[in-house]
Amino acid sequence: MTQQIPTPANTPAVGDPGDDTARRFAYQWTFAAILACGIFDDTMDVVEVFCEHHEDVLLKHGDGTFTGVQVKTRETGGNPWTATEESIFGACCRFVCLENQFPGRFRCFIVATNHTFLSNKTTGTCLPHLLTLAQQAADETSANPTLKRHLTKLNKKTGHPESVCLATLKKCRCDHSLPKLDHVKQELANTLSESWDGAADAVLPSLIRAADGLTAECQRASSLDHAQTLPRYVSVGATAADAAIEAAINGKRLNRERIERVLREALASTSLLASPTPPRPEVAVPGRSKLDVKLNAGGFSTVSITAAKELRDKADYKSLEWMSRLGENEGLKRHEHIRTVVLRDCADAFEQSKTQNAPFGLAMQTALRARFVQRRGQPQGTTLFDCLDEHLEGHAYSLTKECKVWWSETFTIQEGA
Repeated sequence: MTQQIPTPANTPAVGDPGDDTARRFAYQWTFAAILACGIFDDTMDVVEVFCEHHEDVLLKHGDGTFTGVQVKTRETGGNPWTATEESIFGACCRFVCLENQFPGRFRCFIVATNHTFLSNKTTGTCLPHLLTLAQQAADETSANPTLKRHLTKLNKKTGHPESVCLATLKKCRCDHSLPKLDHVKQELANTLSESWDGAADAVLPSLIRAADGLTAECQRASSLDHAQTLPRYVSVGATAADAAIEAAINGKRLNRERIERVLREALASTSLLASPTPPRPEVAVPGRSKLDVKLNAGGFSTVSITAAKELRDKADYKSLEWMSRLGENEGLKRHEHIRTVVLRDCADAFEQSKTQNAPFGLAMQTALRARFVQRRGQPQGTTLFDCLDEHLEGHAYSLTKECKVWWSETFTIQEGA
């Protein structure tokens, strides 16, 4: 066997933590998506979820209070988390600052991890032990000496009173029940199947697609510039008058409507009526065409034919816009899916309206429009994406040009028309 010459393409990288960093960010976004599923569970009392909004994840509850969540990841086999290491102590300091800035607005602070915390110790390095001591303390002055030392450290680091530090720790808990790094996507898919009614009949590949869609939405929410937006949002009596601040807040916010929209679109995209190589939309060329001839035979006036061409162009432009925004492959899938739906409705409208020895194109047009309205009125209707009825009708005229749709009895069209 010929020995392969080492190149950057076939040699593992050394000392480059970029992929591991990306993996941990992806884990955090996926876990945020899991927490966002709490919106579907009334017992969780979660009405909105904010990503990277002063905390890794911020949960808003029905009474206007919040829960702040810090997510910490560590590879299996590493040492347990201790209260004194920088990552955990820093998280507690962040919690103290939030409690001082928004007194009474946070009901809980959570340090969540996929690993373990040092436990069964009665020392200042054991976070569960410190939190137990905080629950038992009447105030900061009478606190257990071990807890008192930790409060003093928090006071020096944050500059906030020890009373605030103690109030924070009383609200704090540690959670080591998070899924492992490589299992978090499956956990999100399982959570969706259990919590969201829309996933009741979804198969596993569809659930994975929905999980990916919700994770991507959490990534988008996390990436906005959110500096100093939370104070304007949660301060009593404050209003977000500045449009940029309001936009940043809304970008961070995941509510039920936004989450369900993302999930429905992700599930729908797994069952498009598209072939492996959908045809590209074509930009129309001027001049008398098959479309003119066929619509004229159907009884359309010159004005109606002109309107039909406008709708055809708008439909094709919508498909080209999908290709630009979503990528050619996904855009073409949507394009053919909509064309297939419209072709089916055109066939039904044709059969419903056809008559002998008389133009019936306008009657067919009326029947077709009625079918579009009927589709939108169905609770579990066909996916139409962001198409208006005008876009759907425009596709009918594109199909007419291709001789897949007729508005009259079929006839032979002169070559070149």
